[in-house]
Amino acid sequence: MTLPYLALANEDVEGSGDHPLIERVAGSYIGWFSRSDFDRVTVPTGIHVRNQGYESTETLEGEHLRIVYLFDEPTTTLRIMHSYQQALERAGFEVLFSGRSADNELDNRNGINFMGRYNAVEMMGFRPQMRLPSQRSVSDVAYLAVRSADGNVLAAVVIFMPDRRDTPAVLLDVVTTAEMNSEMAHEPLTAERLATDLGSQGRVALQQIHFAFDSAEILPESSEALTEVAQLLQTNTGLSLLVVGHTDSDGSFEYNLRLSADRAQAVKAYLEQQHDIPADRLRASGAGMMAPLASNQSGEGRSLNRRVELVELPN
Repeated sequence: MTLPYLALANEDVEGSGDHPLIERVAGSYIGWFSRSDFDRVTVPTGIHVRNQGYESTETLEGEHLRIVYLFDEPTTTLRIMHSYQQALERAGFEVLFSGRSADNELDNRNGINFMGRYNAVEMMGFRPQMRLPSQRSVSDVAYLAVRSADGNVLAAVVIFMPDRRDTPAVLLDVVTTAEMNSEMAHEPLTAERLATDLGSQGRVALQQIHFAFDSAEILPESSEALTEVAQLLQTNTGLSLLVVGHTDSDGSFEYNLRLSADRAQAVKAYLEQQHDIPADRLRASGAGMMAPLASNQSGEGRSLNRRVELVELPN
C-alpha cells in the first residue's frame, strides 16, 4: 500500500492520478491521494439509521484508490453531484444510491450521522482547517454510490463542505477488481517507454492525458504524461510526431470529430507553450470515433477509446 500524498499547492499531488473510468469535475485538483494494491472496501448504498447503521452496503475486493479533490473557486455541492452523475451514467455506471443532506436523503440529521460513520478517519486533518462536517451542526453533503455495468468497479463519491471553508471537497473511494482490463492499470508513463513503443509500433496510445468533460481543456493531472512526451522529443531531436485525438462513440460523428481535433490541437499547443517544442515538429489531427481500441458497448471500452495517440512522422 502506498502512503498518502499531500498537496502543497493548488495542483495535483505528486504520484496521484484519476481512476481511468471516473472523470473529475472541471476546476478541481487532487489534494490527497492513497492507493492500495488490494483491499476489501464497503460503501453505503442506503441511508444511515441512528443506532442501526446503514440501511444497505456493497462490498468489493481489489485495488483501492482514495482521492480527495479540492476546488479553487466556490461552487455548490449540487452542481458537483449532477456533474459526477451525468459523467458516470455516460460511462455506463449504475447509480446504486444517491442523496443530499439538504433533502434529508442521507439520514434525519442533515447528513451528520451519515458522514460521521463514513470511513474517512485517515484523511481527517490532511490539510489545515480541513474537517469533515460531522460536528453537531448543519452540514452540506451529497453522496453517490455507483457500480460499473460489468461489476468490476465500485465507487462512492462524497461531496461536502468542510468546516471553516467556503470551497467544497470531493472524497472518492473506488475499488477495481483484478479482472479489469490490464491496459487500464495505473502504470507510470516514461519517455523511455514512449520511445520503445514508437520504435516497435510506430505509434503509442495515451490514456494518461485527460480533458474536462465535453471540452478540450487539459486537466492538471495530465502534466506528468505531457512532460514525458516533451522529454521524448527533447531527447530525440530528429523525431516529429502526429498528435491524434480519439473519442468514444457517444454523440454525433461530426461532434466527436471536432472534439478530437480540438483536443489534439490543445496537446500540440501545450507542448509548444509549456515545453518549447518547435511547432514544425508537431502536427495535430482528430479521428473522432473512427479508430476504437475496444468495443463502445462497455464503460471500460469507451474509456480506452477516449485517448490521444502519438504517431511517428517520417523525416
